[in-house]
Amino acid sequence: MAPNMFLTSGKMQTVYSVMQLRKRDKYSNVDYERQEMTMSDGGLVSLDWYPKKPTSNIVEPTESSVRSYSLVNLKAMPIVIVLPGSMGSSVEYHIRCFAKSLCNGGISGCHLVVLNHRGYARTPLRTAKAPAFHYTGDLHEVVQYLSETYPDSPLGAIGYSMGANILTKYLGEQGKNSKLSAAITICCPFDVTKLYNSLGKSTFFNNKILQSNLTEAAARFVRKNYDVLQSGPRKYDLDSLLKARSLIEMDKLLTVPISGFATCEQYLRESSSGPYVHKITTPLLAINSKDDPMVPVDAIPEESFRDNPNTALILTNHGGHLGFFTVL
Repeated sequence: MAPNMFLTSGKMQTVYSVMQLRKRDKYSNVDYERQEMTMSDGGLVSLDWYPKKPTSNIVEPTESSVRSYSLVNLKAMPIVIVLPGSMGSSVEYHIRCFAKSLCNGGISGCHLVVLNHRGYARTPLRTAKAPAFHYTGDLHEVVQYLSETYPDSPLGAIGYSMGANILTKYLGEQGKNSKLSAAITICCPFDVTKLYNSLGKSTFFNNKILQSNLTEAAARFVRKNYDVLQSGPRKYDLDSLLKARSLIEMDKLLTVPISGFATCEQYLRESSSGPYVHKITTPLLAINSKDDPMVPVDAIPEESFRDNPNTALILTNHGGHLGFFTVL
């Protein structure tokens, strides 16, 4: 991939991608239909459907329905699940563009559904559980629900950044029991320890751009959901968290204990999806960039991809983190 002449580095691609998140144009003007879904632990996620939520294709076949072209289309209708990145949601520009391109100009009759993380995209946080790299429970429940509600529809999934990590880990955990027909990941971190080590390097780009923006976004989430996060039996030092200058400090104060891990090192290690690649049986295409300023190349388990015939890895020279711009 040849980079845009104005965005020649991975850092520039990454920054420009963030600048486009709320952009509106003819390529991204979509209107979602929202469905809320309560998880088994009482938490709430929102499913944003495009172009609309389909009706269930659980039907009793009759002589007339077998002859019905519309029913045949409905029963074969593919559904694609989208998992946003950390602190992301269905409103992001690249997700809206993908939704419109896929459903309007790509696969005929396809429906797309964005699984918004708890507490994001105007989804109320109901339980003291924050979105995290390791947690595949919500995806598992949503896939199970979709497979039961639309049993004849092929299910696919695409994950971005943290969503890619959750998707990769889920596929490895499920192995042959996966109910997905195919999956794509974009900018999956694979090794979350190396991701955080990369973010922790003291550089102008990290300190003034990446860390400052990520910590401020995380702080907004905590301020908005302060009371809910403190509603459980364990209390967290959220006041110190709001003063933290790095994601690792925030995770030590909230994500690690709220997720049940003893140490930050354990959380990062057990959140990494790389060790699950060799267990994947669902066809998976992973796309990463060599100049990603957040995901170092040595975090990508290239050997595991080579050894697993069910997986394929595209590693581009340019693209940054969720950039991949060739034109402006």
